[in-house]
Order: sequence, then C-alpha cells, then structure tokens
Amino acid sequence: MKKLFLFALPLLMISCKGVEQYRAGIEELSGNWDNTTKAITDFSGSVSNDLTNYTKAVSEVKLDEMVAKKLKPEQTAAWEAAQKAVTDALGAYAPLQQTINDFVTTWTEKSAAVTALKDGLAAGKIEGDVTAQLTELGTMVTTGNDNLKAWQASYSTVKGGVDTAMSALTQLMGTLAPAAPAKK
Repeated sequence: MKKLFLFALPLLMISCKGVEQYRAGIEELSGNWDNTTKAITDFSGSVSNDLTNYTKAVSEVKLDEMVAKKLKPEQTAAWEAAQKAVTDALGAYAPLQQTINDFVTTWTEKSAAVTALKDGLAAGKIEGDVTAQLTELGTMVTTGNDNLKAWQASYSTVKGGVDTAMSALTQLMGTLAPAAPAKK
C-alpha cells in the first residue's frame, strides 16, 4: 500500500500542476466573461425597455374623435404620415433586437463551457484541450465586446430616429388639436 501511495503521489502532483497552469487564464476568462455578460444583458434590457416605453407612448398619442372628424384632408394625410414615420422608426428596433437575441443565444450556450472550466479548475481536473477552449472563449469575449460597441452605435441611430419621429408626431398633434381651455 505504501508503494502504491508513493507511486500515486507524484502523479497526483503532476495532474494538479497541469490544472494549475491554467488557473490564471481561466480566472481571467471568467472575469472577462462575467463583465461582458453583464454589459450585454444590461444593454439588451435597455433596448427592450425603450421599445416598450416608446410603444406605450405612441399608443397614448391620439387625436380626439371630434378633432379627427374636423381635419382637412391634407391635415389627415399629415397625421397619418407622422404616425407611419413613428411606426417605421420603431420597426428599426426589430432587426437590432434580433441580432442581439441571436448572439445572446450563442453566448448562453458557450457559458456552459466557461462554467465547465471553472468547475474543472475547482475539482482539479479539466477535460479536453484547455488552451483551445481558452482561446475560443477569449475570442468570444472579444466578439461580444465588439458587437456591443456596434449595437450601441446602431441603437443610437435607431433611438434618434424614433425620438425625431415622436417629436414630429407630438408637435403635429399640438397644432391639430390645441389644448382645450381650462374649465372654470
């Protein structure tokens, strides 16, 4: 038994050293992964919240029926064009959200690999080619951060378009249906 222990001890030390050589890389990847996950999740939530808020705001911008009946044909056409401009501007959110959602799906799938590396490090045994996994997942973090920057730029454009269209709609509403005088 003593001989078996003396034989197994160096193997155990070598195998532990094998896992330890990846500790810094796994810990760095884990931290970067968590930071990028939070940034992407926060941004995705912000985009969804804005779309919800804009959709609610648009539904609240309506002309009174009596005012709508009194509009001249060119006023009606202007109102309909302004509503369409807002709807079209809001429609620009869909491709942005789809792109984000598609990436988040892939990201979530890859999260299991990061968890497996962390768990393997904690257990002292990691399966597969750790270097290749670290490289692949590190590249994924870089891609996530690059995508986030691109999405933020697109979002700024989309949000600006919606803001402009909403402003035009509310201004037009103000000219077509001025506020009623306060009742005394």
